[in-house]
Amino acid sequence: MRIDLGNPFRSLLFLSLSMVLLPACTEYTPRPHGYPRIEFPERKYVQASTDAPYQFELPAYASLEKDTDPNSEKFWSNIRFPQFDATVHLSYKMFNSRSALDSLTEDAYKLAMKHTIRAEDIRETEIMDTSSGNYGVLYDFYGRTATPFNFYITDEKKHFLRGAFYFDKEANSDSVSPIFDFLKEDLIHLIETLEWQDH
Repeated sequence: MRIDLGNPFRSLLFLSLSMVLLPACTEYTPRPHGYPRIEFPERKYVQASTDAPYQFELPAYASLEKDTDPNSEKFWSNIRFPQFDATVHLSYKMFNSRSALDSLTEDAYKLAMKHTIRAEDIRETEIMDTSSGNYGVLYDFYGRTATPFNFYITDEKKHFLRGAFYFDKEANSDSVSPIFDFLKEDLIHLIETLEWQDH
């Protein structure tokens, strides 16, 4: 077939067909969604200043604040990471019997298991520090849960501290995963440097 491009009607027809058919011959691949690059601060720790019966080393880029919630108890506090819009809620309890300790550990377990509705997986890791005598459990949550990390730690004699990590704003778990991985090291350091203070 011979196309006479000199004819205006045929030229218009040829151009129209070209515009319809040519895009159909190419594949469109959308660019993957990206997240902004995160600049992490240099790790540096300072002794937390608190009148509570516990002391630990805190990252220099975090602040320790008294929990002002009306339902909070004495010696409850929050560790804030303003750069990352994240908070660790610390609740402290004192006990004087084995049954009271069992009740506290059971409550911590039940609070962790509330996340099974949305968690794809929950991993428990025992903490045993023979030098300090501290014992505890770390809970790692995977999936679209409100918290990626909980823990409790106790001397099994008198002191019990529970921590729950939350991002202050709802965010895609993929986008905040690098932030949590970074801050988790700080939480492990907190647990490793925890010392009890008798009042």
